[in-house]
Amino acid sequence: MTGVLSTSGFLTAALARQGNSLRADLQRASTELTTGKKADAGKAVGGDFFALAALDHSLSRLAGFKATTAETALLADTMQVALGVISDGATSVSSDLLRNTGLNLPEQLTAVVTDGRRQFDSAISALNTRFAERAVFAGTRAESSPLPGSETILAALDGVTAGAATVADVVTAISDFFDDPAGYEALYSGGPARAALPVSEGENVDLGVTALDPAIRETLKGLAMVAMLDRGILSGQDAARSNLARAAGEQLLSSSEARAVLAARIGTAQAQIEDAATRNGAQDTALTIARTNIMAADPYDAAARLEDLQSRLDSLYTLTARLSSLNLTTYLR
Repeated sequence: MTGVLSTSGFLTAALARQGNSLRADLQRASTELTTGKKADAGKAVGGDFFALAALDHSLSRLAGFKATTAETALLADTMQVALGVISDGATSVSSDLLRNTGLNLPEQLTAVVTDGRRQFDSAISALNTRFAERAVFAGTRAESSPLPGSETILAALDGVTAGAATVADVVTAISDFFDDPAGYEALYSGGPARAALPVSEGENVDLGVTALDPAIRETLKGLAMVAMLDRGILSGQDAARSNLARAAGEQLLSSSEARAVLAARIGTAQAQIEDAATRNGAQDTALTIARTNIMAADPYDAAARLEDLQSRLDSLYTLTARLSSLNLTTYLR
C-alpha cells in the first residue's frame, strides 16, 4: 500500500510539472497570437542576435534623430519668426522715413520716429526670443538673454553721440558703436555661435546665428538712428534731423539684402531639417518592418498551437482530478 501511495505522489508531482510547462507554453502562444510577435527572441533569430541588435541600434539612433530634428525644426522656426519681426519692422520704417523726410516738416517726422523707436524695441525683444527656456540668438550661452533691454543700449548710444554736432557725426558714432567690440558687442552676453546640429546620419544643420550677426548689426544701426531721433538728438535742428532720418532710412534699405540672405540661410536649414526628418521617417519605417518580419509570429500557427495546448491542458486537468480522487479505499476495491 505504501508503494501505491508513493507512486500516486510521484504521478501527481509529474503531472504538476507538466501542467506548469503546458501553461507556460499556452501563455507564450496566447501572447504571440495577441501581439503578433514571437515570444522567444532567441528561437526567432536562430540564436544569432547580431541582425536584431543591429536593427535595434539603428532604430535607437533614428529615435534620437527624430527628437533632434523636431527640436531643431522648432528652433529654426523660432529664429525665422524673430528675424521676420525685425525685417518687417525695418522695411516698414525705412519706407516711412524715405517717403516723409523730404519735406523737412518736424510734425511729419514725429510719428515716423516714434514708430521707429518702437521697432527698435521690438527688434531687441526679438533678439532675446527664447525657445524651450533657451535664448535662440545667444549661441552656446543660451541660458540667458544675449542682449540687455533696448533702453540700456540707447543709454550707451547717448554717451557715444554726446559730442556729435552734425548728421555725419551721429551716423559715424552709431555705426562705430555697433562695429566696435567695446560697444554693442560688449553688451552682448551670449556665447559663440552654436555648432552645427546633427539631424541624420552624417548630416548636420547650421543654425549658428547670434545677435552679433552682421546683418543684424547693420539693421540695428538704422533703427538706432531713428530711436535716437525719438530721444531728441540734434534737437532744434529740423533740417539736420530730417537728414538723419533719411540716412536711417537708407541704412535700413541698404541692409535689406543682408537680412534677406540671413532669412534664406535659415530657410535653407529649415528645408534641410524637413528633408532629413522625411528620410529618417522612411528609414525608421523600413527598419521597423524588417524587425517585425524577424519577430513576427504566424497567427495560424499560434492559433493551432494554442488550441492544441488548451486541449492537452484540459486532458491533464482531467487526469489530475481523477488521480487526486484515488485513495487506498478506491484502490482496494
